[in-house]
Amino acid sequence: MKKIALLAFAAGLGFAFAGGVDNKTNLNQGYMRNPSRNTETLRPEAVLYNIGGTAFMNDGLYFELGNQFVLKNYSDKLDGQKFEDDQNVYFYPNAEVVYKKDNWAAFFGFGVFGGGGTLDYSDGTGLTSLALQSGFANKLKASLPLLIASGACTLQTAASYIASASAKMAAHSLEVYSVQLGEILGASYKINDMISVAAAGRFKNITLKCDGLQSVNGGSSKIGYESNGYGFGGIFGVHIKPWNTLDVGIQYQTITKLKYKYDDLTGAYASSFLNADEGDNFKNDLPAVLNLGVGYTFFDKLNASMSFNYYFNKQATIESPIDRSEYDYDDSWEIALGSDYRLNEQLSFGTGFSYGKQGSKSDVNNVFSPVLDNFVIGAGVEYSPVKLVTISGSAMYCKYFSEDYKKAGYTMELSKDVVMLALGVTVKPF
Repeated sequence: MKKIALLAFAAGLGFAFAGGVDNKTNLNQGYMRNPSRNTETLRPEAVLYNIGGTAFMNDGLYFELGNQFVLKNYSDKLDGQKFEDDQNVYFYPNAEVVYKKDNWAAFFGFGVFGGGGTLDYSDGTGLTSLALQSGFANKLKASLPLLIASGACTLQTAASYIASASAKMAAHSLEVYSVQLGEILGASYKINDMISVAAAGRFKNITLKCDGLQSVNGGSSKIGYESNGYGFGGIFGVHIKPWNTLDVGIQYQTITKLKYKYDDLTGAYASSFLNADEGDNFKNDLPAVLNLGVGYTFFDKLNASMSFNYYFNKQATIESPIDRSEYDYDDSWEIALGSDYRLNEQLSFGTGFSYGKQGSKSDVNNVFSPVLDNFVIGAGVEYSPVKLVTISGSAMYCKYFSEDYKKAGYTMELSKDVVMLALGVTVKPF
């Protein structure tokens, strides 16, 4: 049976580890080494997790580059049939720059804040199978009176043909590409030896590409569209150091209002299928986040910390690009515990784990990239071959808990597994 190529019409896809519905937590390799990052004051990754901590870094200029390798398997089951995606992501970059002098620090960060790759379901998903069968059957039913009146078919033969044609339509493949790139630019100031404050802007550039739907597209080989957009939000942080061994981090990230714009529609039925014309928009906000952390250092070698993140999903508007209906997610949260141990000046180790409670519901979820409660554990190593260079490697396993999702009278079981590997290098020229 010839398969129909279908690209998923979905936004807010999380292709790696999402702390909130779409907020990425795995912003650099340090998170995989130890997911409790909200009190960071030693490394330039503070730009991504604790901007107030940059004012407590040692003086100098820092550059950090990293990349993650995401090995994933997403799946859903419908009526005993399993639909799977196993398209790995090998390019998931990040970069941070910090310049610290006396009581001031200026910083820049770049990373993948949402999306981040391709989903490839060779047999489609349960949801798209239902949509294709239902949509094609409805088109045929609408033309039945004319066909019967013309004598082209009887009611019985038409019903048989609809069932057969709908079953053929269910055979398809599905591909999605989505990426939300983000930049952070800001500064921090240490008021005294105990308190620092920081502020930054967070810029988002978003791209969603969709392509392909044969046979019901007026002779065209596909339905497709590309969407792009941008958004801006603020980050405000305070770092408190009551005494030399205790760190407290508090950070608030405002909501980032995002709009996708339909830049290019392909296919005769694209406009009616999407209920949109070129130039129209749909919203995909990144929710506000509250980050809290506390850390304690023992014997100048072992740092233990706890981090808590709360995602205000209810404040955000996240719409489906098909009909721009809104996803009604609840707020979500995660808690993490971890430690970093410095063996000597050249070598250190880290490990930690976290548990995340998501805002999905039995009838509110994303079949293409399931939003699931999770437990993750990570570990990593840092090595300094010379004083000004640090090389890091880390790995993390993400255990997601399967959930049932109900749609159009059907129940689908959603599940996924993710393993992440990462490499990074930090250079401090002075």
